[in-house]
Amino acid sequence: MPSDTVSRDAVLDAMKEYDQLSHQELAARFSTPRSRKYVVTHDAKEYDIRTLLSIVRSRQAAAHHIEHAGTADDHKDITLLRSLGFPIRVTRPDPSSVQFTETDCHLFKKYPQRVPWNAENVPPQDQSHFKEIWNKLKLVAAWLESSMRTDIPLQSNTSILQPNARTARDMWCCAFPATVSNKSYALQAALIISERGAEICICPGGGKSQITDTGKANSAAAQFHALQRKLTSVPLQVITAVEQGLPPEARFRRSWRMEAGSGEFTSLQDWLAYAARPEGAQASISVYLDPGELEEAGTYINDILLNTANAVAPLFEYCYLGEESPMHPVSLFDVDGLRALATEPQHRLKLNENVYRSVVSAIRSGKHVILTGPPGTAKTTLAELICQLAENAGLCEGHTLTTATADWTTYETIGGLRPRESGAGLEFRDGLFLKELRRKRWLVIDELNRSNFDRAFGQLFTVLSKQPVVLPYEDGKRRPIVLLPSGTKTVYPDRDYDVISIPESWRIIATMNVFDKSLLFDMSFALMRRFAFIEVPVPPRETYRELWANKISGASEEHRNAINAILDKLYGITKHKEIGPATFNDMARYALEYAGDDPLSGAESEELSFQLFYSYLLPQFEGISQPAGKSLFREMRSLVGSGNEDRLYRTLTAVLGLDLGPLSSLQAIDSSENEMEF
Repeated sequence: MPSDTVSRDAVLDAMKEYDQLSHQELAARFSTPRSRKYVVTHDAKEYDIRTLLSIVRSRQAAAHHIEHAGTADDHKDITLLRSLGFPIRVTRPDPSSVQFTETDCHLFKKYPQRVPWNAENVPPQDQSHFKEIWNKLKLVAAWLESSMRTDIPLQSNTSILQPNARTARDMWCCAFPATVSNKSYALQAALIISERGAEICICPGGGKSQITDTGKANSAAAQFHALQRKLTSVPLQVITAVEQGLPPEARFRRSWRMEAGSGEFTSLQDWLAYAARPEGAQASISVYLDPGELEEAGTYINDILLNTANAVAPLFEYCYLGEESPMHPVSLFDVDGLRALATEPQHRLKLNENVYRSVVSAIRSGKHVILTGPPGTAKTTLAELICQLAENAGLCEGHTLTTATADWTTYETIGGLRPRESGAGLEFRDGLFLKELRRKRWLVIDELNRSNFDRAFGQLFTVLSKQPVVLPYEDGKRRPIVLLPSGTKTVYPDRDYDVISIPESWRIIATMNVFDKSLLFDMSFALMRRFAFIEVPVPPRETYRELWANKISGASEEHRNAINAILDKLYGITKHKEIGPATFNDMARYALEYAGDDPLSGAESEELSFQLFYSYLLPQFEGISQPAGKSLFREMRSLVGSGNEDRLYRTLTAVLGLDLGPLSSLQAIDSSENEMEF
């Protein structure tokens, strides 16, 4: 019977029949298995929810002369009974005797490699020990499911005792929302026992599993995507409540099952921003206990788990019960946020403060951005970090990086007619820009100067001016395609047009080498005024030294000194053309590999100097003047040695096309200068 036909009076009448029957009589008369977990409390009595509603529905079925199906859904039944004013109590398992010991952890250490589960590889006493740990985790999981302080119906899961009939490297249990079909796609509270001790973690589940049914896999993936979308808009009051409730030992980590240590993130806001991204699917808020601490904790480990889970209950409820709050992003698009991202250990950008201020001001004032500067100044990295901050702030749903080419036309950027997959006729296919607009993703265009700007951007000029454009193409339903900036008053009904809405926050972030500034004159003024041009200058010399020193910090002192001396001298030739520190970081890594284990001889240092110049610096000197070319030769000759001067001469003349005159004349100049110095 439909649930809305169940009344409070019907439930009260069913309670009277329930009171008159023994458990055996109830089981014999009503085929639906008991819940054993949820009970209705009324007049100091308790009623199993499945059995109680089975009585109600059996009566209704008899009254309507239909057969009672006998199925049950605890969570729907709980919702129904609560709506009728009946309180629900969870009958909780008792883990009061459950504790984990150092011996439990040593068992996993005994089997670092997974071995077949048989008496030959795993003695019976170890098999029993594994099963004991597993049973304890099952009890903890059931207790956590019923004890966590949340209105969300939960379910629990425990790892497989013998995965693929082999020993396990660790065992875990978790509780997660009952509305999610698979724990790998849900926010969950988990306990992991391994040779390292215990890890209590709050995590999004990973977003991957071994589901083979395509429909179920797609449904689970959609649930995970919805979770990550909610993580981008957690209200500040929820963030504050969680941070205040978490134990001081909690660490914000990139993944579970990492070595215990300080977290990669300093705040819940930063962690949420990471967990909401594709690469953050395994992010974890973790509390660690080593084997000794775990044994010392005894049964208190269960309280630590429950207290941590209860601390994040507001986050669970927002993600699975709350309405999305796009006006409360996990971070702001501001100078502090951009600087914080740029200076994270994996980036270590050393940029002028004015760069951060200029970028944020341009984006927030409605401009698209072109970053200019010498090669190697981290323009592309900065462009992607700008987009990452925008995603964290709820301004976009990610970004796509592409490199411009001379072949670009509106066919590649906007779209055009292409053969149908069926082979029958042509159809319009979105180009790169339209694809990203539909997905609300920002676009990063590297080396914009490679393209013919006006030819590649086409109708996008008008859109960048916040004016609607009707493209000369139709979609599969023969509707004209319209690019419609937000706030446009012109109305294009969906029934007549394929409308691509362009959010006010949508941006293009492009990069351009400063050497190509002359190409700016090839850009129409119509395009130029739609972008803010922001220079990313080279930093001071000491910043170069600091950055490349970090790359070779693991080398011996002798090697560090040798590589530092070479890079310092190569830095000197950047007076002819500015080259950013990223190039020198690459050179430092190359030099470290080249050096090997033995000290560098003089000849090896000269050869390394030549290889670094040829592989990393030479292309940057294209277009250098003849006088500067001669100066470059003399400076490099002193670094690569007389034995390499012929190679150096041929390289500069053949690759850069410099007319340096006869090699003998350059040698004569050097000889004359040396005599004068003497």
